[in-house]
Amino acid sequence: MAETLADPSISADVFSTVVALTVSICENPWLLGSGQASMDPDLREILIPKGHGIAEYRSDRKHQRVLLTRLVLF
Repeated sequence: MAETLADPSISADVFSTVVALTVSICENPWLLGSGQASMDPDLREILIPKGHGIAEYRSDRKHQRVLLTRLVLF
């Protein structure tokens, strides 16, 4: 995931949209529009706004943190 965001070919608009989505996910891991990504209820996915792709993340309830696990940019 870090490699995806470190890619210099990613536009500032895509980067800032992903960062804003990351903040929103941290504030509320069960965002409207997010859905369970597998049989694991803590693994979720959501469309990145403006049609930029899909973000997958894991909500760690025990430690109260959210980890982005995958980004697929369009």
